[in-house]
Formats: sequence, C-alpha cells, structure tokens
Amino acid sequence: MKISFMFHKPVFLFCFVGFVLVYFVPEGYPQTQAEQSVSVEEQKEGRTLLVASATLYGFSLYGPGTARLLETESGSQIAGLEMLIGGGSFVGALIATRNHRLGAGRSSLILSGSLAGMLYGFGVPALFESENDKAYLASAMFATPIGGLLAHRLSSHRWFNEGESHTISRGGLVGGLYGLAIPYLINIDNLEDWTEAKIYITSAMICIPTGVWTTAKLIHNKPINEGRASLLSFGSSIGSSYAVGILSLTDVETSRPYVLAAMLGLPVGTYLGYKLTAGDEYTSGRAALIQVGACAGALFGSGFPLMADTESHKPYVVGSILGSAAGMWLAHRLTRGWGETAPFARNHLIPKSDRFTVSLPSINEWLTLGLMTLRKPTVMADFPVELVRISF
Repeated sequence: MKISFMFHKPVFLFCFVGFVLVYFVPEGYPQTQAEQSVSVEEQKEGRTLLVASATLYGFSLYGPGTARLLETESGSQIAGLEMLIGGGSFVGALIATRNHRLGAGRSSLILSGSLAGMLYGFGVPALFESENDKAYLASAMFATPIGGLLAHRLSSHRWFNEGESHTISRGGLVGGLYGLAIPYLINIDNLEDWTEAKIYITSAMICIPTGVWTTAKLIHNKPINEGRASLLSFGSSIGSSYAVGILSLTDVETSRPYVLAAMLGLPVGTYLGYKLTAGDEYTSGRAALIQVGACAGALFGSGFPLMADTESHKPYVVGSILGSAAGMWLAHRLTRGWGETAPFARNHLIPKSDRFTVSLPSINEWLTLGLMTLRKPTVMADFPVELVRISF
C-alpha cells in the first residue's frame, strides 16, 4: 500500500468534506421557520433518502476513489477501505441529519444537487484535456458535496413539496439532455476529439442550471403535487415519442431530424399535460394507473397491425399513438375521484374495524415453547401455545 508520497492528495478533500458537514450544513428548519401548515412529521421526512444516498456515495465513489488515489493494490485492503469509508459515511450522515427538518421535497433537491455536482466533477478535468483517471475521481469527490450544499442553500428560502422538487430535478435532467443535443444538431463532428468533447460538456454544464432555473420559475406558486408531477414528466416523454413517431411516417433516414423532433415535442407534451391536468386531483396511484393505461393502450393499438401481419412500420406507429391516447383517456376517466396515495394500498388507509390481521407468537412465547420442548415435561404435556391469531 503506497502511502508515503500519496497520502497528501486526499487529505484536503477529506478536510473539506468534514468542514462542510460540520460547519456549513445546518441541522434543519426550526419549527418557527417552517410553514404553519406543514406538520412536524412532514418536516422529518427525507432523512432516510439522504442517509442512504450518503452511504451509497461512500461505497461507490469515495471508497473506490480513495483506494485509487492512494494506489492501493491489495484486494483485501481495497475492500477494507471501502467498508470503512462506506460505514463512516453512514455514521456521518446520521449525525449530520440528527435534527432533520427539511422534508422529503427539499431532501430530494439536495440529492439532485449532489448528483449534478458529481457530473460536473467528472466533466471539469475533460475541459483541461486530462488523461489521468485520478483527476476525474478527485474532482468528482470534491464536487459532489459542493453540489449538495449549493442545492441546500438555493432551496432554503421556502418549503418544497415532493411534486415541486421532482419537477425541478427533471427540469435539470432535461436541460442536460438539451445541452448534449444542441451541439449534435449544429454538427460539430469535423472538430478535434478534445474540442468536440469540451463543447458537449460545456453545453451540458450550461443547460443543467438553466433547466433547473426555468422549471423553478415556471412552476412557482403552481399546484403541483407528486401525482401531477409524475404526469407532467410522463407527458414530456409522450410528447417526444409522438413527435418522433409522426416524423417516422415521412421516412426520414437521417438522425438529426428525429433529435430535433424530440426536442420540440417534449415541451409541447409537458404544456399539454399541465393544461389537461388542471382543475382535477391526481394522487400518485391515479397517475400510475394513467401511465399504465397509456402503455397498455399502445400495446393494444399495435396488436391490430400485428394480427394483420403488416410489414410496414407505419401502421404500428399510428396504432400505438392512437391506442396510448385512448388508454390515457380511459384510465383518466375511470380513476376520477380515486384517492389512493400510493400505487399499492397501505394498511393505515383501511379503517381499523375492516382490517384483516395475522398475529404471530412473540419472542417470549417462542422461547417458552422451546424450553418446554427441550425439557419434555410430563405433567404439562398438553401445554397450550397460541401459534397464529387471525382477526377480521
């Protein structure tokens, strides 16, 4: 394990991460600063997401990255280093979030910020034409907590629900995709490899925060819960798919028109999804059924040309488009007024008098039964033990 001349490289990184966790990341909203309509239970949501994400970062990025920076060659030492860093990340995240009051929405934004920071970290060395893998790992390890911290700071002015945070995060993802698509549309294939890579990376870096900012401005003070946010995201996918499918009917062979069609269809689908879902209530369960209805309708519509054994792709495209639209309309109509909050019914949604419960023996009862079996009593041979209790 070569440490004598390599140990100084990750020292600054670890000091920086610890400094951020201890001094710059607040412990959460005090109750007096949170909105009066937000309960304490809602404020505590999202801690599991942050702790699990920090642990995953420890095992997948910081553990292997540290081993590579230290040039560790032994397999057992690499595994041990990953275990130590992964476990330490879990403990550190638990301590940093011990008074968590950010809610699930803002916690999701912080996670998205850390993911964006990691992507920026991998992209920055490419701008300097670096061919050293250690530079990419060190940059990603350095930028990941910075991205989370920036998201924490930029979202500290108000409360974010899950629907808003998911929509904003998807706006950043769409912005990044647009950033990669724009250089492709203007055709920069004739440039040098490093120049071409730097243009793609720079464009994506610019468009990610642009997408986040634009989405945040567009949905500000808009009633977007988790179910409606899911439908908006699905509407953007449907818009791109429909645009690409309609363009395919013209037998265009080059790829750039399809990319442009997807880019134009995405905002149209999002806008129509927003307008068509206005004035109605959408839970996550209802949104899931509408999306399943679209997929089932597309399969149903594609079944007709398949039964006719058609060789052309055009009947399949038309059938899938019409079928998915009909499936969404039917699912939307038949789920109106349905208020399930998750794709699967939860036990707490059912009245206590209507619940079906199965009770198993406790630990003490199992120990008693084990001791009685080992001792094999003769006087209490018919010792009664309740193994299962079923109540309606």
